[in-house]
Amino acid sequence: MESILSVVVLIMIAVISIGIALSIGRPIIDGTVKTADIKNAQDDLQTIDDYIRNVVREGKDAVRIFKFSSPKDFKSVPGEDAIQFSSLSSIQIVEYFTRSISGNIVFISGNDVNCVQKDGNGDDVDDLVAENSRITAVFKKVSSGTLKTDLLITRLVDKTNNVTVFIGNSSVVINEDYSTATGTGYTEISNAGTNLPVCQIHAFVNSTLDYDIYYKLYAGADFIVMEVRNIG
Repeated sequence: MESILSVVVLIMIAVISIGIALSIGRPIIDGTVKTADIKNAQDDLQTIDDYIRNVVREGKDAVRIFKFSSPKDFKSVPGEDAIQFSSLSSIQIVEYFTRSISGNIVFISGNDVNCVQKDGNGDDVDDLVAENSRITAVFKKVSSGTLKTDLLITRLVDKTNNVTVFIGNSSVVINEDYSTATGTGYTEISNAGTNLPVCQIHAFVNSTLDYDIYYKLYAGADFIVMEVRNIG
């Protein structure tokens, strides 16, 4: 059970581009073409990232227009501040259920993640659920009002061993100021759906400091990644 309780904390400014390769086990086809498509998509995402970085450096009123035409499957994911490329491959171009990061580009192999809201019955509180083939993570839905970070993660389920762990305290404390663990705010799913490479749950906290928390469950992972951003 140690792995299911592992939490990796990353402090990040922004994730701008996400590249995704999905591998599935089917008869082998021409891997050269598929590899070239992914490399071209990576180049396009890197160009977009470079444009964004240039505009940020130039400051207020700076503008860049980037036009390109591509048959590749690109999608804007505003809730994740990302541009996503996805591709289904019948050969193992990268190892299944692995992740790697290169600059602002994240490569994810696998699509076993569901990211859904489950409505409570009667007086029960709605849940935000991130689930893959290994674990289920349940978060408290807060539409508005009081938000206590120690109660955001309600439980984790180890699906392999059918074991449920109830989380007693999931507090987020900024600069050792325990008053920042409670405030007002909301929680939401950034990009709801099924058969995804990643599920992201976002919590905005308005306390003595404002900040955003992002909880991520990746394909094939048996842990949750937590990122705290925009502290101020």
